Amino acid sequence: MSRVAPFDAEGLWLKARLFMNRSLDDDTEFEEAAFWACSALELLGKAALSRVSPSLIAQPNDDGTSLMIASGLVDDFDGFMSVQAKTVWSRCSRAFPQFNKGDAHEISLGRNAYIHSASLGFDVIPAAAWWPKFWALATVLIAHCDSTLEEFVGPTRAAAAEKHLETNRANLQRKLRSLLENARLRLRLSQSDSMTRQVRQEWSRFAPLAWMYSEDVECPACEGVALIGGDEIDEREVHDMYAEHDEAAGVRLTIPTSGLSCDTCHLELDDLDLISAAGVALTFVVAGSLADVADLYGEEYNNE
Repeated sequence: MSRVAPFDAEGLWLKARLFMNRSLDDDTEFEEAAFWACSALELLGKAALSRVSPSLIAQPNDDGTSLMIASGLVDDFDGFMSVQAKTVWSRCSRAFPQFNKGDAHEISLGRNAYIHSASLGFDVIPAAAWWPKFWALATVLIAHCDSTLEEFVGPTRAAAAEKHLETNRANLQRKLRSLLENARLRLRLSQSDSMTRQVRQEWSRFAPLAWMYSEDVECPACEGVALIGGDEIDEREVHDMYAEHDEAAGVRLTIPTSGLSCDTCHLELDDLDLISAAGVALTFVVAGSLADVADLYGEEYNNE
């Protein structure tokens, strides 16, 4: 019988399902359940990335063994090493904009503590809050594995997961409404000169978020002009690189949104889920330069 490649997306998916079933066994305590769920989430992330390209989960070690195995140049799988969880979260967030790498990192810290320390690890976030956050992450990856919740855990457990997802959506909406209402209230107080001294001092100390790339959008609180921005480039698209006139040449950069900041009402959103819930675009396009294309090759090959 032929060996399953360590980067095989279907194999990673099946293993994620196995771990998730262990997590959801009726007699499993929360700490152990959360451990198996975190492990399943990492496998889901690797499965989703490997469906795009196995090289995305290969550890880029010095001799390139894992990358060569992932590319099919080497048939011996024994030397293959996959990337760490933090790299999985980072790459998933760039490949799948709905995936919140901050939340993934937060819950994976519990797994690290559970394994590597004397603490329980999963006692920081209550179970009632932990599971909604987990399923919000898992469903993004399940979709990018071209599958469904029912296919992942079965219809009965899928119904329970949907309840957690609804709780997560409700919590997000409540938090978003509070942030928007607070921004509107403070703007009205500022305009009517009705702020207390302390609030006025806080208002005056506001410094808008700043990024390398930004774009104007309508503020979801005051409907004024706000900025969305980010520092990472998701895609580069070159137009007319060899155009006769310099002004005809151009590069379009697709930037993942990492935050929103409004200088009018002082609203700030730096959580991807809140940004999405507010109806703000998760990516935007800006004009770049041909130098950005040169930078691309420097990033890929890590030139010094």
